[in-house]
Amino acid sequence: MQHQLFAQHADAERLILFFNGWAMTPESVTHLSLPPGHDLAVVWDYRDDHLELDCSRYEGISLVAWSMGVWAADRLSAQLSQLPLERGIALCGTGRPMDDLHGIPVEIFAGTLAGLNEANRKRFNRRMCGGKIYAHLLKALERRSTEEIRQELERVQTLELAEEQHSPASPLWTKAWVAGEDRIFPAANQLRYWQGAGVETSYEAEAAHYFMGGKTCWQELW
Repeated sequence: MQHQLFAQHADAERLILFFNGWAMTPESVTHLSLPPGHDLAVVWDYRDDHLELDCSRYEGISLVAWSMGVWAADRLSAQLSQLPLERGIALCGTGRPMDDLHGIPVEIFAGTLAGLNEANRKRFNRRMCGGKIYAHLLKALERRSTEEIRQELERVQTLELAEEQHSPASPLWTKAWVAGEDRIFPAANQLRYWQGAGVETSYEAEAAHYFMGGKTCWQELW
């Protein structure tokens, strides 16, 4: 895993720890204004489960994960549960990213991986954004090679196929947001997953998969 710390104040006592989506870069959330006294750490690139991030200076941490980042954070559940978490917010994702009932349908997931090339990658990004053009984000995503993000998605597929019996939803999460216009993770599958886990669920009918695109500050996600 890669990460980047955006320090707002030398004496910040709180941290927003954000697990990004597949193929993403930090630009997916750098437009969001931070609450006073907060720093931001963005995690991405899930070709491994190794996260070396020192959070010891922070008195409180808000865990936020988007899309495939929900799955990635779940894989570090034992490590993250040792942190002073104040909330755990899941955005447009589940702990079962390749699942006909609770995630991306298996055939669609496999098709995305099998057909991954430069042209299909651009189409995926357009679907993710709900047809809207976020020029700063689309340009930033070009920094990651197609081969790199293929390896990232292949690892998710391999691990999910090897999972004989899925564990219940991680106790990390206190709230889940579901987007009605999500064209990546079907909204019905997300609702089934989170409501079945007893997690507070909020539904935004007109939002797309890139849920943060229509927000201006982190507090809108709480």
